[in-house]
Amino acid sequence: MNKLKMGIFLIILGNILYLSYIFFTGNETSSFGEFTNGLLLGLSVGINFMGIIISIIYIAREKK
Repeated sequence: MNKLKMGIFLIILGNILYLSYIFFTGNETSSFGEFTNGLLLGLSVGINFMGIIISIIYIAREKK
């Protein structure tokens, strides 16, 4: 059950990071602004992906 909670937490965290990416994306013209926007987007996608993988693995093992 602990891995399922961790997977769900990671999915929620990834969605929060994506919302912050959408909120902070504006007319950024500096390189640093573009870098931070890309970093937020990459982290949100990666964390979501890891949360989904962990949740799927836990559910598959529990069905055995």
